[in-house]
Amino acid sequence: MSLCFLKDRKFLILLLSQLLICHIATAQQKKLLLTPDTNLVNQLNQEAPTFWSSKPDSTIILAEQALSISSTLAYTKGQMLAYRNLGLGHYEKGNYGEAVQSYKRAIALSQEMEETSFQARLHSNIAMAYLALGAHDEALVNLNEALAIAEKEKLISTLAHVHHNIGMVYHYQFKNDQAIQFYDKSLQLYESNGDTTHSTFILGNMAHLFLKKKNFKKAEALYFKSLTLAEKQQNKKAIGNALQSLGAFFMEKGNYQKALAYFFQAKEVLTSTGEQTEYLRLLDNLATCYAKLGNDILANRFATKSLDLAKKQQQLYYIQTAANQLAKLYEKKGHHKQALDYYKQAITAADSLYSQRNKEELVRMEEKYKYQKDQEQAKLIYHMQLKKQRQFLYGAVALVFVLMVTAFLLYSNIKQKHKTNRILKETNNLLEEQHVQLESSNHFKEQLISLVAHDVRHPITSLQKVLSLFENKHLSPEEIQQLMSYSHQDVNNLIHLLDDLLLWVRLQLRYTKLQKTVFLIEDVLQPICELYQKKARDKNIQLVATYDLGTKVYADEEAIATVIRNLIDNSIKFSHPGAVVHIRTTSAANNRRIKIQIIDTGIGMSEKTIKNLFTVSTYARQYGTQNEEGSGLGIQICRHYLQLNNSELFVESTFGKGTTFWFEIDTAEETTEN
Repeated sequence: MSLCFLKDRKFLILLLSQLLICHIATAQQKKLLLTPDTNLVNQLNQEAPTFWSSKPDSTIILAEQALSISSTLAYTKGQMLAYRNLGLGHYEKGNYGEAVQSYKRAIALSQEMEETSFQARLHSNIAMAYLALGAHDEALVNLNEALAIAEKEKLISTLAHVHHNIGMVYHYQFKNDQAIQFYDKSLQLYESNGDTTHSTFILGNMAHLFLKKKNFKKAEALYFKSLTLAEKQQNKKAIGNALQSLGAFFMEKGNYQKALAYFFQAKEVLTSTGEQTEYLRLLDNLATCYAKLGNDILANRFATKSLDLAKKQQQLYYIQTAANQLAKLYEKKGHHKQALDYYKQAITAADSLYSQRNKEELVRMEEKYKYQKDQEQAKLIYHMQLKKQRQFLYGAVALVFVLMVTAFLLYSNIKQKHKTNRILKETNNLLEEQHVQLESSNHFKEQLISLVAHDVRHPITSLQKVLSLFENKHLSPEEIQQLMSYSHQDVNNLIHLLDDLLLWVRLQLRYTKLQKTVFLIEDVLQPICELYQKKARDKNIQLVATYDLGTKVYADEEAIATVIRNLIDNSIKFSHPGAVVHIRTTSAANNRRIKIQIIDTGIGMSEKTIKNLFTVSTYARQYGTQNEEGSGLGIQICRHYLQLNNSELFVESTFGKGTTFWFEIDTAEETTEN
């Protein structure tokens, strides 16, 4: 009996031992399962940002859990990501001061880990928190830091993010053109990287700016482009935003029915996404739109919904706007008691909003103070380092000074020789340049003397002889009439020559100043054509002008008129009776310039004549088809005036068949675009 009992007791002890071992093993296994590790931290940090825009409280809770566990494990990367996520959550909730502090801790950890790419994105994120606090200087400092890192590391996605946020800063500063420029650059960078998820929101921001500039056409195009892209991506949040923006756009234009259509489309989309903040803005827009249409019942309904949702979300701004709308609606109905109640709610919300803004202002001032202190500390450290560098530099200078004195004597001697050679070379160059200028001046004087000696003196001498014969009464009336006709022609030629000569002298002496204005091309062509019609008819030449009315150009009107007169005069001069001279204008360079052509069917020019035509040092005297004299100065005057008007004279000619001269000048539209 005792033996059996002993055996049973041993069995029980063994059984209890086995059970105890199993219990301990199970407890250790459970303990291992409950022990936090880096994988759990990473999972929490991955899930936290997914709730950023819809449920920021969830983002903050998950980030705090990740921070607590990673701090226990001394997991630096987990702490950095957790602080980043805390910054995201606090920013979305409007706790901008807390967001700044979280981002600062994340940046410090990223510097410790030398995570430069992540550090760039964090600088861009903290800039948005500073922007929300109104600290634009701090925002731009961080964005420039992010830009420098992203450019160095060639981080295209981060560069796009930074450019977008710089655009946001300028957007808040009402610098619309700069903001549009950075938004556009951000859009290009995202799309070059194959990422179009941000494009819808960037296009919407650009559209808002064009709407502020009253460029309705551009704004509307961008709003529709944003909507099309959002629908292509099936991004419901982006679709809702784009539809609501289009509704606000048409409400701004006064097209309330069309605005309502887009608002209700946005309502359907936003209801399915559960996006509360955007939905609240939509209710406010619907109430406003119905109030504009005079539909007080629906305006009241949506304003009431807006007020209820705003109270639930504690959105003070929308509480104030909705209560104000309801107060006005009830006051309009004569329900003064209810109107007063809503006015009180609006005033209470406004006071709370004012207190909140004061609190934000205090946070802003505190952040600015911290930023200034950090800057002062950085300057102090910099000056200390600079002082050490200067001490080292002074020692190095003292050490090197003896060697420099020794080398200086040799260098001074060599330098003096080089200086002497350089002075001699510069003197020779100056003498050669003066020699060329002197030769050019002498040649110019010789040309003028030649012109005066022949072309000016000859008609005056002829006129003097005619007057002498007339005075001595050696001529019959018929001879007097004939000689007077010749003299009249000589005097006319002389006047034209003197005009060209004086104008050319003014150009050579640089007395001409441009006065560019906008004018109609017909205002120049019509008087000139009327002026030369008689000369053309006397020679039995048809003068035909073809040009578009209302074409505005930008140039010196008198200079262009002088060029056209000279070219038409030459065409008539070198055309045979029965010929046709065309004056024609056509558009050029995509309507940015106008091309003016003077075409004749006259004697034409050889290749040698064309080659010498534009040589300044050669004044080729030529005679027309009826021995009309020409000094050759006219073409030089045309070339000079066209150069002053950003143009050039061109020529095509076939000997015996005719000549075409043409040039181009800017239109007024081109000037406006520039």
